Amino acid sequence: MKQASLCSYLAFLLLLILFTGASALFGQHIIAAPDSCTSLDISEKLVVGDIRLIGNKVTRDKIILRELELTSGDTLALSDFCRLVKQSRLNLLNRSIFNFVTVDSIRDGANQRLMHLEFQFVERWYFWPFPIFELADRNFNAWFNTGKYDRVNYGMLMTHNNFRGRIEQFRILIRAGFNQNFSVRYDIPYLTRDQTFGLGFLAGLSRNPEAAIANVDDKQLFFKPASGFARENLYGGMVFSYRPAIRNTHSLMVTLDYLKVADSVILLNPDYSVNDDSELYNLAFSYTFKHDFRDHKPYPLSGYYFDTELSYRKLFTEFEYPDFFVLKASFDFYEALTNRLYWASNLTARFTDKSRQPYFLSTSFGFNNDFVRSYELYVIEGYNWGIMKNNLKYQLLKPQISRLPWIQSEKFNKIHYAIYLNLFADFGYVRQNPDRINSGLQNQLLHGFGLGMDFVTYYDLVFRFEYGINHLHEKGLFIHFVAPI
Repeated sequence: MKQASLCSYLAFLLLLILFTGASALFGQHIIAAPDSCTSLDISEKLVVGDIRLIGNKVTRDKIILRELELTSGDTLALSDFCRLVKQSRLNLLNRSIFNFVTVDSIRDGANQRLMHLEFQFVERWYFWPFPIFELADRNFNAWFNTGKYDRVNYGMLMTHNNFRGRIEQFRILIRAGFNQNFSVRYDIPYLTRDQTFGLGFLAGLSRNPEAAIANVDDKQLFFKPASGFARENLYGGMVFSYRPAIRNTHSLMVTLDYLKVADSVILLNPDYSVNDDSELYNLAFSYTFKHDFRDHKPYPLSGYYFDTELSYRKLFTEFEYPDFFVLKASFDFYEALTNRLYWASNLTARFTDKSRQPYFLSTSFGFNNDFVRSYELYVIEGYNWGIMKNNLKYQLLKPQISRLPWIQSEKFNKIHYAIYLNLFADFGYVRQNPDRINSGLQNQLLHGFGLGMDFVTYYDLVFRFEYGINHLHEKGLFIHFVAPI
């Protein structure tokens, strides 16, 4: 769950704190079994025997076998055998459908060179009817800083993360409150026999009684009309995916949007739309390539990751408006320095062929994970920008596994958790046309430094608390629910 409501996260955090403390007193601590490869002769050649799968009550066998780096009948040196078994286990965990995956290698009694593999799984809970109580702003600090604590959304999110046991994802969102939204999405990762091509569908309607219509001093300026909605958006689309290798994924998303904004929005900011149109259609094509070699996607400690996205947009208006392209690329690097010390870095850059875009399409610096830490309260407008993030982490609490005997379901009674302390140093630059500069943060180097603590646990949950200072000498405590890099 990359995006869950604040209420769900806080409830999980409270439960996990209780679980962690209780498991220390009453739980059964589990020590991982030693690597079965350590007992083998390093010069030995092995033949992979049977591959047995145990515990996958929902997940189809073919979905699991797709993630393995070795197959029955392969002849491998011991070092290659151990490496591929370890990587296969990580591949399965990174699909986010198992809480735990353990592997045992079993030597054949009749043929000592034949090594059977036994994979044991603890599957996750896949169907989540989540009640939603979430903030209507970009992050917790931005919401808190408004002083308008009624800016919250509520509703229901129903999602199935392993529909039909084929890693198909089905999601229905019904959101009310400050922002209103209804959306449905269905993703089928594997349509073909060789499990390489996939297809997805999405559609939705969103209505906002209040909308950001401009940036002033690097803060969003919101407008609420006297009646009706400031912004309404109806959209639909398809996603085509191609995964020829375990770590490489190509996808093409095609969407058509219908946008309607209040006439007063255009009067206040003519650049919000194009040609003073309060209604228009927007056709978008977005191609994404991902190369993923991280050890653990929700909170990586070693490996690397690269993605690039090329987007094309066509606006249908009464008068001709030029099409435009956007290119965004990101590279993450992770390295274990010592037994408990880790380094992580990220480089992200965004370029566009048009320095002027309608405000409703501008991807300002400060959304999602695209910001310099300690600038969480700012939204910086610019057509090109870049970020460099750096983290030095210390593993305060090594990954622990505990079992809670009073909980019956294996999907919840076996938990893992770890705590990391970190120092961070981030740098960024947002480029804007000189005639459109509206703040002191554009066209200059931004930097933020600080320290933090990350709590990592099962179901891909990360709770992050950071204290930072920026180049304006502003200090603050910031809360996030994803890994920093």
